[in-house]
Amino acid sequence: MHIAIYDLDRTLTRRPTFTPFLAFAARRHSPWRLGLLPVWVIAMIGYRMGIYSRTALKRFGMKLMLGNVRLDRLEEIGDGYAGARIEHPGLMPAVMKLVEEDRNSGAKMMVATAAFDFYAQSFATRLGFEHLIATRWDGSQIPGGNCYGEVKKDRVLAWFAEQAIDRDAAHVRFLSDSFADAPLLDWADEPLFVTGSPAEAAKARARGWKVIDPLAP
Repeated sequence: MHIAIYDLDRTLTRRPTFTPFLAFAARRHSPWRLGLLPVWVIAMIGYRMGIYSRTALKRFGMKLMLGNVRLDRLEEIGDGYAGARIEHPGLMPAVMKLVEEDRNSGAKMMVATAAFDFYAQSFATRLGFEHLIATRWDGSQIPGGNCYGEVKKDRVLAWFAEQAIDRDAAHVRFLSDSFADAPLLDWADEPLFVTGSPAEAAKARARGWKVIDPLAP
């Protein structure tokens, strides 16, 4: 059994998705909140300084830029957002060739991402992925925390158990642009690190991961 797992931000997509989503969604739901974008930038600096966690940062961003929004409305906005982002700035061409290769081989296709599920699902559906593991949002909280690092790996392992998949009988390909995904990259049979940076490529190869340039024709 072949299982192909792809990260979303800067692996399938050319750019990160969360901050652009906040701006996209605020413009459609609460345009006045666009004036709060400088506060969000300051909050991101605080995260990089280690003042709070990614989970706390993302929850703050949702409350700051959107307030209280029904989940069905978020999914509606998220679908429009996914369509717009796939069109521009677009997807990684070399990665999409691998997506096509995996799909043609009959692989089980999954997106495993720290992005929120209410828009990640639309990316997955539009790109032909059957399965999604993403950060959950219940309208005010992030149940289970940010789907990142070890949390993402734990959720993939839980999915294997739910699907009654024998890990020893499965060949797993995993693609990511982030060293935070090292737990899954080290666990995969075929770890592919997505980067155009020579320094990052050297670091990835030193860990035994294959490197692909995402913008290669």
